Parts: sequence; C-alpha cells; structure tokens
Amino acid sequence: MHDAPIAYILKRFPRFSETFILNELLAHEAAGATTRVYSLLAPPEEPRHARLSQLRAEVMTLKALGNGSDGVITPGDAALFSGKSAQEVGALQRKAEAVAQDARARGITHFHAHFGSDATTVACLAARAVGGSYSFTAHAKDIFHTYVTPEADAEMRRAKLREAAFVATVSDYNAQHLAMLCPEARIIRLYNGIDLGAFTPVDPATQARGHLIAVGRMVEKKGFDVLLAACALLKARQVTFSLSLVGSGPLEAALRAQRTALGLEGCVAIGGPLPQEALIDTMRTAQAAVLPCVVTDSGDRDGLPTVLLEAMARGLPVVTTTTSGGPEIVEDGVTGRLCAPGDATSLADALEAVLAIPEGAALMGQAGRRRAERLFDLSTNAGMLRAYLRDPLRAGQEAA
Repeated sequence: MHDAPIAYILKRFPRFSETFILNELLAHEAAGATTRVYSLLAPPEEPRHARLSQLRAEVMTLKALGNGSDGVITPGDAALFSGKSAQEVGALQRKAEAVAQDARARGITHFHAHFGSDATTVACLAARAVGGSYSFTAHAKDIFHTYVTPEADAEMRRAKLREAAFVATVSDYNAQHLAMLCPEARIIRLYNGIDLGAFTPVDPATQARGHLIAVGRMVEKKGFDVLLAACALLKARQVTFSLSLVGSGPLEAALRAQRTALGLEGCVAIGGPLPQEALIDTMRTAQAAVLPCVVTDSGDRDGLPTVLLEAMARGLPVVTTTTSGGPEIVEDGVTGRLCAPGDATSLADALEAVLAIPEGAALMGQAGRRRAERLFDLSTNAGMLRAYLRDPLRAGQEAA
C-alpha cells in the first residue's frame, strides 16, 4: 500500500485556476510520495504556473475514451448518474475502466478526486472495479450549484458521500452542509494549504497607500460588480485608493463596461490572470486584499477562497463577506473585515475602515500571517491528507 502511487482523478489537469491541486501534489512529492494523475479531459489552452515543471507525476489523459457506445446504468446507480445522457454515462464508464486497468498494474487501490462531480463518479467506478476505495475533496460549486434539480442533485451527492471512504472539504461551513445532506457520510474538514515559504510577509516599504488587490475568475459568485460599485462610493467619499482586479472570465466585458460607466478607469486596473509567481510579486504593493463573495441564484458560492489565504500569508489584511467560509478566514477586526454579501455600502465602509489607519491595517496583516501559519500551512495540511489517503479506512472511522 505504501509503495503504490497516490492517485488523483481530476476533470482537467493542469488547470491554471486550481493552484491548490498542483501545490498539494507537489507537497506529496516533496514528502517522498509518488503521484499519478488521471485527467478526464485534456487541459485547456491557458498559461501554466512555473511550478508545474517541478511535478514528477505522470498524467494519463482520458479524453479519447469519451467516444463509443452508450452506457448502461444498473438500477442502484440511477442517482449517481443523475442528469447524464446514455452517451455521457458510457464515456464515464469507459474512463473508469481505463483508470482501473492502469491502477491494477501499479498496485493502486485508492483514488482521490477533487470536486464531487464527474471526477468523483469515475473514482467511485474505478474503486469498485479494483475492489478498492475512493475519497474526494468537496469545494463549492460541486456541492451547492443546482445542475438538474435541487432534489436530484441532493440524491446524486448523497450517493457519492455514502460510498466514499471519507470526504475532505475545505471549510467547517461546507462540512456542516454535507453532514446535514448525508449524516452517515465520513467528513473531514481540511483547509487548503498555502506554501508559507513562497508567500512571505510583504515589506511595508513596497506597499502603496490605499492599494487594494482582488483576484479571481470573473464570475458572478466573486461579487466583483459589487466591488466596483463600492469603489465608486469610495471615490465619491474622496478616499485615496486604487484597485488591481486580477483575473479573467465570462463577466470581464461587463465589468470593464461597469468600470467605464462609473468613471473608475483612473483608479481601477483590470488585468488578466497571473501565474502564482507573478501574483506573489503583485501582492507586494498592496495594502489589503478584497473578495466580496456572494451566493448566486443557482446556489453556487465560494467555499474558502485560496487567494485570501495567500493574502493572509503575505501579511495583508483581508476584506470579504460573511458568505460561506468567510468567517473562517477573517476574524472581524483582527485579521481583516467582514461585511454583508451583495451590499456595496457595507463593503465600501469595510474597505474605508481598513485603509483609514495604515498602522491598524499592518497589525491586521501580522495577525493574518499568524493565523495562516496556524491553520493553512501546506506541508501540514497536505501531510494530514496524505495520511488519510494511505489509510482511508482509518480516516473514515475517525471522521464518522
């Protein structure tokens, strides 16, 4: 068991926005483990993080196995394949069998997936095929978003939760939600880890007065439209500030148009996504980080945004909302400020309060760094997950 590779099943790998998965794999390898990655689809054409070159894992891409005959659903698996066409079911079944065949040759008997969606379905099927077990890390959209109907999605999630050896999730908020959904599930709260050696506290000499940084995909749940509205309020109040909005996504054009309509071109810069190394450098001029998360109409929301943990590691105060895991990241008034989701005035008040007293912001940043060291250290948290992956039955017993 201990000589077998740690096997991850992922929808797409590598993926630029999922640095937490890359970092986790690198942490396993740094501890001496061998890793194996199964990617259900080919990776998107996008930039790559420099650290990807350090990863020794072999990646088996299963894209070509998506074509073929329709799948047959056994009566007990109707919930597992909720909302899937016969063709989609067949594709997942073929990919699971390919994973199982490869795993048998390598002595792999446990599979771990990130996100409780198709990757977890394949992990479940592959585990059955080899007579092994599976686990998955639940994040946000995979457990909150409505894909088919709320009832059908709940049944699908319960099917995966019940059969898993254990389920890791990134916040207490998520863990409570999953426990209510499936009381018999074996759930472990395990925060995403941050490389504290890479994300070191910023030098106060490099920080620009009033400079805010916001990082994330430009999608509804990030609340960037609320952030721009709050910036307009700050400008009207004559607060000295600037904002670097880092990322891309389907709402980018709308956000640029909103920036223009609000007359914010002079104080809000909108740039594309940055590799982790460039993000670390960009943070050095910031005085605070902000991410005003909201819950969408579909129920989608952030779990525990990794970028806020990274900002805390850099010694920056963090402003976010009370949505989801926000209160687990920010101790209001100590490591940053919390505000109501979807409320531009509340957000502007929180940002103004942080920027008004630079000395206070610095103290919040120092407290945030200490919190990151205590809760979000990559080597510690990845080590805990690795121990569970090496002994999944014990992990399930501890979580039960």
